[in-house]
Amino acid sequence: MDKVLYKKDVVTWLKRFNRDLPLCKLEEIANIFFQEISVALICGDRIELRGFGSMLVKKRAAKVGRNPRTNQQLEVGNKGSLQFRPSKELLKKLNTIKKPA
Repeated sequence: MDKVLYKKDVVTWLKRFNRDLPLCKLEEIANIFFQEISVALICGDRIELRGFGSMLVKKRAAKVGRNPRTNQQLEVGNKGSLQFRPSKELLKKLNTIKKPA
């Protein structure tokens, strides 16, 4: 797990398949794509990308937590956590990858 995929890598990948579009337009397309995903998740929508997976925000109820240093109880408010569920196709591909020795 050495490689990290950044947004600029996505733009570079898009450039390979869309040589006629200027780089600034491809950056704009990538920004709009990620912005729309973010807005949909914030609004509570479920994102489904066929062949890749689905994302949704799972609500966590408020609870009483404890500060490990002071042992003081404190209220932890409602939170949302992002849940990703890979598609069957992606899981199948991931499970057939041969890892280097």
